Amino acid sequence: MKALLIYVILAVVNFIVNFVIYNCSFNLQATPFLHEEQRVDSGLLMLKTTLPAYFVSSIVITIMFYFVAKTLRRRH
Repeated sequence: MKALLIYVILAVVNFIVNFVIYNCSFNLQATPFLHEEQRVDSGLLMLKTTLPAYFVSSIVITIMFYFVAKTLRRRH
């Protein structure tokens, strides 16, 4: 149970870090060149596409960490 909690926390942290990097870079690069309507549209699009993509990628990376840790435990 402890290992499951660690992997859930890892997935959540990974998700947050990916999203913060994307959001900061988007705000710095694109926001000054967009009108208010475009900002709202891009924000909604980000919620529909980017958030689920980051969620899936964080789950995949967490699963990879799990299998790497499992493999390393078997070797020792």
